[in-house]
Amino acid sequence: MIADAMWLGLAARSESDQPHEWGPLLWTMRNRMLSPGFPDTAAGVITQAWQFSYFNKWRGSSTDEAFHHAFAEYAGDASGWSENDYTEAVKAAREVLNAGRWEAPFGPKVLNFWSPRSMVPAYSLPKWNWDVMRVFALGGIDPSRFLFAETVTGGHPLAGNVSDVLDVAGVGERVPRAEVTA
Repeated sequence: MIADAMWLGLAARSESDQPHEWGPLLWTMRNRMLSPGFPDTAAGVITQAWQFSYFNKWRGSSTDEAFHHAFAEYAGDASGWSENDYTEAVKAAREVLNAGRWEAPFGPKVLNFWSPRSMVPAYSLPKWNWDVMRVFALGGIDPSRFLFAETVTGGHPLAGNVSDVLDVAGVGERVPRAEVTA
């Protein structure tokens, strides 16, 4: 069984090559592990279908196989990774896993993040239920690289929120308006 910190470190590093971005990404993954709507292990969260794009190519494989494939692909020199990247990402994952809930940069209902510029097509939106999402940029992280979404309950809280956040982030003009209307 591969430890949660190893899975989370690999996932954080597969999502970003910027160590200052790993913390919020890891907190989002931890929130999922603690949420009743998601698996309670890092492997379960990360290999859940269509959640972390890098791992989609190994759907149907065992979680251990997926980990080893991903690690082998990223650990080689051709990937641009160094072994130290993974070691540091696992260290960051352990810090998040061992931290108190109050140390998170946001609340426990932040269960989603995405990279607008990495979407296909670029700057399109994920196919989420936007009626229950409050989107925000996090200080210190380029909003074209990552935006975060908090699950909110009741009503229709997001009328205009997605569009407003994308505009503030400077990416709104690149997102077709039909995709951001709630």
